[in-house]
Amino acid sequence: MGTTNLRKLKPLLVIAPLAATLGGLGGLAASSPVYVAAGAAGGLVWTALAALLTGPLLRLRDRSPRLTDSVTLAAAFVTALTLGAGLVQHVMYPTPDAYLHLMRSDAAAGATGLYMAVNPLLEWLLIPAALTLAWHTGRQRRLLLIAAGVYYLQRITTYLYFAPTVLSWTGTGPVPLPQVALWLDLDLARMTLDLTVIAVLAAAALRRHASAPFAYPTIAAGGPGRHA
Repeated sequence: MGTTNLRKLKPLLVIAPLAATLGGLGGLAASSPVYVAAGAAGGLVWTALAALLTGPLLRLRDRSPRLTDSVTLAAAFVTALTLGAGLVQHVMYPTPDAYLHLMRSDAAAGATGLYMAVNPLLEWLLIPAALTLAWHTGRQRRLLLIAAGVYYLQRITTYLYFAPTVLSWTGTGPVPLPQVALWLDLDLARMTLDLTVIAVLAAAALRRHASAPFAYPTIAAGGPGRHA
């Protein structure tokens, strides 16, 4: 029993520090030690909740075989929402001066609110749930691990550079336009990571349906479709 329990705890020994680190990085974007500590504590709380919910989630998967694909497609769809929102901002405000004006207008609050609602949904719920549900499904698990790796790489860059930089522009002080131009160029590169995540998640969700052979309908002998 002791060995079995230790084996069950091993994933948590990896997940807990990763979740705490990710939560702390999220607080770092606000440039406040209080938010860093709160984010790290939130990561540990999330790990405990995930451990409690894993069993019921897997039992639900056993009753609904398509649950894994549905969660994975939902993650792809939500990632597409964030990608679409970023592309709209780039198209509507393509120059550094225009984008800086956007960040200092009331419209910036709406965009920030969208990301604050959508990113935790992906980061803490959908992608971890998809990984949990697909952990014993071979190729689908490998694809989801790739998608998760690319996605969390994007989140780390966001927390370390993109979010703190763009939040620093919301004040009234001067901002060098070359800094904004560099941010916009790097943001376009970051969007390629989102696009990669969407493609890999979609491939993971649809791989069974794409590889399943098409079954032609047959008419039993003597059935209504048989000619006399």
